[in-house]
Amino acid sequence: MSEEIAAIGVLYAPFLGGMMVGCFLFGITISQAILYFRNYKDDALFLRALVASALLIDTFHFVMVVDVVHIWYLFCKLPQNYALLASFPWPLGASIIATYLITSMVQALYILRVYMLSKNLWATGFISFLSLAQFGFGLFLWEDLFVANSLTALHGTKGQVGGSVELAATTLCDISISVALWWYLHKGRTGFAKTEKMVDKLILYIVNLGLLTSAASLLTLILWLVMPSSFAFVSLTLIRSKLYCNAMLVTLNFRQTVRTALHGNTTTGQSTTRVFQDIDGVEMNSYKKSIP
Repeated sequence: MSEEIAAIGVLYAPFLGGMMVGCFLFGITISQAILYFRNYKDDALFLRALVASALLIDTFHFVMVVDVVHIWYLFCKLPQNYALLASFPWPLGASIIATYLITSMVQALYILRVYMLSKNLWATGFISFLSLAQFGFGLFLWEDLFVANSLTALHGTKGQVGGSVELAATTLCDISISVALWWYLHKGRTGFAKTEKMVDKLILYIVNLGLLTSAASLLTLILWLVMPSSFAFVSLTLIRSKLYCNAMLVTLNFRQTVRTALHGNTTTGQSTTRVFQDIDGVEMNSYKKSIP
């Protein structure tokens, strides 16, 4: 019996690793959120509410993950609680829902940015479909785990289908967002040195942040398919909400740099630049308006 418990403890080690990395990333999330609410007091209520909601959900996610680790690594050490090691604790289910919510919220903001920059309904619709697919199949996976009340359901047919499609849709959605932003920003190049420099900064910060979440999702998918029984993919799954929150906050906080570049751009001979609106991403379209 002791050998079986030890084997289960090693199997669940990725949960502990994910929580430890999540602690570090959560600290960054808090600092980025403080910067945002301090520097962007004039943002629309919608955007500030979105950031506040994401921060609250991510905090809830962090608390739930800590509770799961507490259950498995402390509470289940008692002999009478050994059986709980094979169960699906409700805090883990709550953390999964929180992850899907944050992923969808951040992706929605990026999708809005793509639309405002491109005005392309087909591209926006395709990316939106992928985002909805990741949320829908994520709930499909959660429901299977909840009903089975066991993590072994991950290795069943429904679990494999739900998890694979959810991760694939998330990865493809993030990649599509990054490609769309790069393409439409690249098309908007003007030939003016200062404007070109600003566009390069936008691509560096916005597209690369999208690629970061894409790479994390892709690696999670690979680990899910190649090493499903090891739970190695869990470490990345537990920090996914933190990656998305930080990507969103870094992008929002970067707007001041873009605004300064726009207002200081005299190459085009314009004395004024279009006033920034409240929804993030308008600044990427604003530099086009400053060109005669």
